[in-house]
Amino acid sequence: MLPKKSLVFALVAGSVAFGVTAVADSRGERVVATVGDTTLTVADVEARIARVPAFRLRELGATPDEQRKKVLEQLLDIELLAQGARSEKLDERDDVAMRLRRVLVGALEAQFREDALASAEVSNEAIRAYYEANHGRFAAESRVKIWQLVVKTREDADKVLKEIQGDKAWDSDAIGKWDDLVRKWSIDKTTSMKKGNLGFVSADGTTQDSGVRVNPALFTAASKLSEGQIATEPVQDGDVWVVVSRRGTMNTPERSLDSEASTIRSFLAKQQLAQRMDAKLQELRKKYVQESHPERLGDVAIDVGGAVSSARRPGSLPHLHKAEKPGAPHEHDHSGNLR
Repeated sequence: MLPKKSLVFALVAGSVAFGVTAVADSRGERVVATVGDTTLTVADVEARIARVPAFRLRELGATPDEQRKKVLEQLLDIELLAQGARSEKLDERDDVAMRLRRVLVGALEAQFREDALASAEVSNEAIRAYYEANHGRFAAESRVKIWQLVVKTREDADKVLKEIQGDKAWDSDAIGKWDDLVRKWSIDKTTSMKKGNLGFVSADGTTQDSGVRVNPALFTAASKLSEGQIATEPVQDGDVWVVVSRRGTMNTPERSLDSEASTIRSFLAKQQLAQRMDAKLQELRKKYVQESHPERLGDVAIDVGGAVSSARRPGSLPHLHKAEKPGAPHEHDHSGNLR
């Protein structure tokens, strides 16, 4: 077994890849240097060299011997700095202790993930069951590319449509004129500077951006149009109105079980990993959490922007503003503002 390295050494040498493990044989365990209570071995030097891109090895020295010596000097420098930090008791500082905890968390998560994925067993039956239960995701699909112009009222939408219909020269530069109208009228700041482009939208309102979903009514309206055509009636979307233009179509064929098997296998393996990670956290929680007082979280003040601030002093007035749902996902309205 390799000697235990100091946590400070692990922190300062933060470039260490946790998934890389030195070969634990007699040669790798040979000691090349000892600094305080830390022992550096052949395996340590090899692991460090392995992380240096081949084209940069020459920067360490002209010969392999020079390169090995240079790497050892670097490791010694790191450990000497670590020893100096310990002598100054920097490892007892709160900020350093927090970083050390992060190193430990990262190391445990990486090890757990590697072990879990290596041992994950996803059967062909499980893959087939997932495919059949979610067949709609793999079925043939038609998506429509939608441009939108969002306004506050039906009256504003009618004004936009009237302006389009009354422009006899519209067809001479339809895209440019549409772009001008979107920049002038649209209150959706996320798309107003790019012609109101929502990209390709599915019937359920999903888009190419996994974080963006629109009202399916926009797809319904656009699907009735020819490419390049603008709907003569605006679509009501909550408290706003949308002028819709269809700009293209994309048809995707059905994806077979064979073509999607590897993707499904990877997805299910990650699901297993998440379940194991959750079980591990529950185990650790029962073992180590001695006290928990969620009722005291009211003492944590959060400003309007969501940043955590110091708890107010006893007797002081409460903040005038506070987040309605701390930690809840932010929702954006069509003006681009949080709501």
